[in-house]
Amino acid sequence: MASSTSDDYTASEWTQQSMMGDVMQQKWLLVGLGCAVGALLLWSRRKAPQEEAARRLVRDWRHVDDADDVRELLGSNVPTVLRPALLSALEEFEDVVHHWFRRLEREINRL
Repeated sequence: MASSTSDDYTASEWTQQSMMGDVMQQKWLLVGLGCAVGALLLWSRRKAPQEEAARRLVRDWRHVDDADDVRELLGSNVPTVLRPALLSALEEFEDVVHHWFRRLEREINRL
């Protein structure tokens, strides 16, 4: 039966084993590596369609020469940029209508 002592390892194996042990003991290093990988994944994500459309709109604005170019540029980019604002406005409108119907229902029940 062989015992696992330093005599069983070569010099490079012993260095590798002790180095790995040192790294595993430093938990903050592992946490830091995890945070770095997470940050890299967040920064490498694809941009939202609204951001891409806004960037295209600003970049392509330099090439506008006449009204047709303006119409084409705005027609292809503005709906994408305004979509989140329009959806939130629609949500608010739905809430108001729902409130009005509840109020009307209470008034009818009160009669």
